[in-house]
Amino acid sequence: MLNRLARSVHSVGGAVERTDVVARLLDVHLARRDPSTDDPGLGRDLRAVVGAAVMPDTDLSPSATLDALALDRHEPASIAAAVAVARDDARRARDVVSTELWDCLNTTRSRLPRKVVGEKAHEFLGWVRERSALAVGVVDGDVSRDEVWEFFTLGRSLTRLTVTARMLASDLLDPGSATSWSTALRACGAGEAFHREFRHGSTTADAATFLLLDEHSPRSLLFLARRSEGCLDDLVGVHLAAEVRAFGEARAELETVTPETAVDAARSAGSRLAAAAETITAALDRRVFTAPEPAL
Repeated sequence: MLNRLARSVHSVGGAVERTDVVARLLDVHLARRDPSTDDPGLGRDLRAVVGAAVMPDTDLSPSATLDALALDRHEPASIAAAVAVARDDARRARDVVSTELWDCLNTTRSRLPRKVVGEKAHEFLGWVRERSALAVGVVDGDVSRDEVWEFFTLGRSLTRLTVTARMLASDLLDPGSATSWSTALRACGAGEAFHREFRHGSTTADAATFLLLDEHSPRSLLFLARRSEGCLDDLVGVHLAAEVRAFGEARAELETVTPETAVDAARSAGSRLAAAAETITAALDRRVFTAPEPAL
C-alpha cells in the first residue's frame, strides 16, 4: 500500500477510536458526575489522559473541560477534531475506503453539533459512541483482512491502548479504591463485561487483573498490546525493528504481572505501555508514513 494511503487509513482508525474513548471518559467523569462535587484536579487529569495540552490560562472547570474535549474544533484532542480527522482522511483514502464507511463518517461530521447544553451531554456522548461503533462495524463487516484492515486496526488499537494506559498511570485511578476501579472499568467500556464475569462479588485485584491481563477482553492492556504487536509485525516490523522490539519488551513485562501484584503494578505498567505506544506512533509518522513513495 502507498505510504499516503496507509497513513490515512491508520489515521481514520485512530480517530474513530479516539471519539469512542474520549466520549466514555467524559461521560463517566463529567456528564454523569455529581454536580455537588468539584475536584479541581479532574480537568487537568482528563486532559493529560487524552493528550490535550494545559496552558497557564486553561480553564480546568468541569463544564469548560467538557466543552473543550467534546466540541472544541481547535482542540486536537477533542471529539470534534477526531471526527473531522476521520472524515478528511477517509476522503483522502477513497481508493481503499468503502463507500459505506465514507458515508458513515461524512454523515457523522455533518450532524456534529457545535454546542451541547449540560443536561444533554450524556445523550450526545452516547450518540458519539454509537457512531464510532457503526464505523468500526462497517470495517469489520466489509473489509478484507488485508493491509487496509490491519492499518485501521493498528490505529484503533494503539489509540485505545495509549489512552487506557495513561488513565491507569494517572490520578484518575486510586489503585486501592474499589470504587475507583469500578469507575475506571466503566470509563474504558469494560464495566459490564467485568461484572458479567464476576457476578458473585469482586475485589480490586479482580478489577486490576481484568483491565491489565485479561486475554479475551478487547479493553485490556494485554489484549491491545498483543493485537498492536501483531499488526506491527505484519506491516512494519522490518522498518521499525528496534521500536517494535521495545514495544514487545513492554508487553512481555506486562505479562510478568500476576493477579496478586496487578493492583500495585497498574501505574507502572500503564506508564511504560503508554510510552511504548507513543514511541511507536511517533516512529510510524516519522519513518513510515512520510517515507518517499516508490518511483513508478
